[in-house]
Amino acid sequence: MVSPASLFRMLTELIFVLLGGFLIWLGLSGRVFFDPRRPAWLGLCAVLIYWGARAWLKTTRAARTADRTVNRIGAGSLIVIGCILLSLAFVELRWAGIIMALAGVILTLRGLAGAGFSLRSD
Repeated sequence: MVSPASLFRMLTELIFVLLGGFLIWLGLSGRVFFDPRRPAWLGLCAVLIYWGARAWLKTTRAARTADRTVNRIGAGSLIVIGCILLSLAFVELRWAGIIMALAGVILTLRGLAGAGFSLRSD
């Protein structure tokens, strides 16, 4: 039997799947109308990287191996997505859609992996 906490974690990870699908759609449709060199965008990327690094360091306190794996997948994906979105400030704008789609793929994979691990019964 799956616990309510595992079901809640699975729903949370499915939100990441939806967010990843939205970023893929946004990136591939070419509807990226923003300036990635603005301070707000750079601040968002820095917050994502910081949040991921902080979550990675907190995974040493996780007791079970499956929980630790899910937390590390989530933390690592936040770091990678923060770096990918930060790279938008340094590339030509024509590549922005592909880079956004790549970030969406990573979010989708993170959500699917997290949902799969959360449904495992220990």
